[in-house]
Amino acid sequence: MKTRRILSAVLAALFIVAMLPAASLAEGMQAVVSEAEAARKLDRAWAALDAAEAAAMASGADRTAVINAVYNAALNAEIVDSDSFSDFSKDGFFFTVDGMYCAYNYRLRNELDADCEPVDKTVVVIPGRGDGAAICDAESADILLIGPYYGHDSNFTDQYRNEAASLGEATGGDVTILQSTGATGPAIAENFPNKGVVIFDSHGTQSGTSSYLCLTTKTGITQEDFNNGWAINAGSAAYIDGRYIQHHVTEQLANTFVWMAICEGMKRQGRGTTGTALLEAGCGAVYGYSQSVTFAGDYLYEEVFWNMMKDEHTAKEAYEEMISVYGIPDPYGDAYPILMSPVDPFPENPDSAQIVNCEWKLYGFLPPVALESFSLDKDSIRLYASYSDEIRFAKVPEDASLYELVWTSSDEDVVTVQGNSRKCYVNAVGAGNADVICTVLVDGEVFGTASCAVTVDPDTSLDDALNVDGGELHFTTSEQYPFRAVWEDDRFYAQSGNHKIGDSDSSLTLVLNMAAGDTLSYEYWYGAENGYDYYNFSVNGQQVQHLTGSNNGWQNYVYTAAADGEYTFVWNFNKDPYVEESIDGIRLDNVAFSGESGQPAEADGDLDGDGEVTISDALMAMRIAMGLLDGTDEYAAHGDIDGDGEITISDALVIMRTAMGLL
Repeated sequence: MKTRRILSAVLAALFIVAMLPAASLAEGMQAVVSEAEAARKLDRAWAALDAAEAAAMASGADRTAVINAVYNAALNAEIVDSDSFSDFSKDGFFFTVDGMYCAYNYRLRNELDADCEPVDKTVVVIPGRGDGAAICDAESADILLIGPYYGHDSNFTDQYRNEAASLGEATGGDVTILQSTGATGPAIAENFPNKGVVIFDSHGTQSGTSSYLCLTTKTGITQEDFNNGWAINAGSAAYIDGRYIQHHVTEQLANTFVWMAICEGMKRQGRGTTGTALLEAGCGAVYGYSQSVTFAGDYLYEEVFWNMMKDEHTAKEAYEEMISVYGIPDPYGDAYPILMSPVDPFPENPDSAQIVNCEWKLYGFLPPVALESFSLDKDSIRLYASYSDEIRFAKVPEDASLYELVWTSSDEDVVTVQGNSRKCYVNAVGAGNADVICTVLVDGEVFGTASCAVTVDPDTSLDDALNVDGGELHFTTSEQYPFRAVWEDDRFYAQSGNHKIGDSDSSLTLVLNMAAGDTLSYEYWYGAENGYDYYNFSVNGQQVQHLTGSNNGWQNYVYTAAADGEYTFVWNFNKDPYVEESIDGIRLDNVAFSGESGQPAEADGDLDGDGEVTISDALMAMRIAMGLLDGTDEYAAHGDIDGDGEITISDALVIMRTAMGLL
C-alpha cells in the first residue's frame, strides 16, 4: 500500500509538470537550480567560518581573537564578495556571498544562554474566550509572541509568555506562540496579519541598515530575501526585519501594535527601517529601542506600558507613564525608547527623550466617572533656561474620566507647556516669572483652575551654584552631560549631568593661579554603584579622590597647593552601562579659594599697554602669529584670546574686530 501511494504521488506530479508550457517549465526549473546553487554557496562559505570559529575557541582564544579568526576565514573564502565587508566590531561583521547578505555575531552565537534546554513545542496556541467586543483600535483580539533566538532564552520566554497571556485575557483573543524552529520566516509572515498585538525580541546585527528578529532556522527564506537585505544569513540560522514581513504578508495588517523588546528595535543607524516597513504594512504603532537595552530595564518598561494599555489608556499615556515611573533612558542601560506611528516619525535624535502623540488604544474607552475634586502636585518650580520639569494632575476619584484639561503659560517667553489629561511638561525658555495654569473643563464648562508658579533664573546658574557667597570662580563643564545647577531643600548646588545615563562621563573644570599654601575647599556628596561607578577629583592630571559607593551626606574637602603655579582641577563622575537608584552622581557646593589672585586673568587684547585695544594691537598680534615678532610672555598674557597657549591668526582677528567696535 505504501509503495502504491508513493507511485500515485509521483504520477500526479509528472501529470502536473506535463501540463506546464515548455518556457514556464524551463524558467521554473532554472529558478530552482539557481536557488539550490545559491544555498550551496552560502553553506560552503559558512562551513569555513564555522571551522575557523571552532578552532579558535578550542585553542582558548579570547572573544576578539575568535572574531578575528572568523573574519580572516571570510576574507580568504573566494566565494565571499571581497569588497562587501563591514567594519570589524566588538560583536562581529557582515559581508555578502554573491550579493546575499550574511552576518557573523559572536555574542549571539556564543554568549547567550545556549546551554538551556530547547523548548518542547515549536508552536503553541492558547485559546481565548472569543469575545473581542471590547477591542478599540486593534482590529483583532489575538496576540502573537515570537520566541527568542539562539539558546531559547527561558527568561525572555517566561516573561513575555506571561505578558502575552495577560493581553489575551484582557482582549478575549487567542495567543499564538512561535518558538524554536517553528519560528520560521514564512510562519512569522503568515501569522502577522490577523493579530492585534505582536511581541518579539530584536537585535541590530548588520551595520547601518536595520534591526532584525533573530531566528534559529533559515528554513523558507529565499535567495531574493538575502539579496535584498530583508533577511541575513547566519549559517544555520537567520535574521529577518520589518521589510521581510512587509513583502511576505498576504494581506493588510490588523492595525497591529508591535513591541520589539530588548535590543535595537529602532536601531540608530537604520533610523527606523523596521518600524517604517511595519507601519507601511498596516501596523498602528511600533515600539523599540535606539541601542541595546537590558532585560531588566525592558521588563520594567513593558510591565508599566501594558498595564496602562490594559487599563484602557492610549499609547501616548502609557509611554508617558512608563517614563514617569522609571525615567529615560533604560533604567539599567543607555537605550532610549522610541515609538513610531502615523503621527510619530523616527526622531531626529534617537538618543533623546521623545514626545509621543499616538492615541492607539488596545480596547474600550474610559468609563464615565464624574470628577469630584482635583489638585496639582506642585505649587512652585524653580528652573534655569533650557531645563524642564513636570506637574502632575491629581484627581478624586482616581478613575474619574468626565473632564478635560487645558494647560497654559502666562508668559511663553519664560516657560512653554505641553500637557495631557494626566500631567504637564514645563520647559524653561528665558529668565523671569510665569504661572502654569491648569483649567479643568467638565461638559465644556470651567470646573475649576489651579496654578503653579515658575521662576526661571539666568544662565549664569552653574557658577552661582558652585561658589560660596561672594565667590567669583568661573567653572567650565563637559559639552556632553554637563554639570547642572539644582535647587533642592533650600540649597543651591551643582550636580553631574549623566544621572541614570549608562556608560557616560560628566566633568567639571576649574583653573587657578595658586601660591604655595593657598587652599581650595568644597563640599561634596556622591552616590554610585559600588565598584562600578566612580567619583574622581584630579589636580593637574593626578587623581586625588577616587571614590565609589556613597557617602550619604555632605562632606568637606580641602586641597592645599604645594608650590606656586597654575592648577587645573577636574571633578568627574564615570558610569558603567548600568544605573543606581541613589543620587547616581556627584553634588558639589560652596567652592572657596583662599588666595587673592584667583583665576588667571583673561587676555584683554591690549598688547602695547596703552590702556585700550586698537588697530596697533591687532597688527602686533598678526606679526607674532606670522613669526615676524617674538611673542613674549607679556604679549601672550594680553593677546592669547582663546587661551590655547599661543597668539594665532584667530586671536589677531578677534583683537581687530574689538578695535573696530564689532565685538
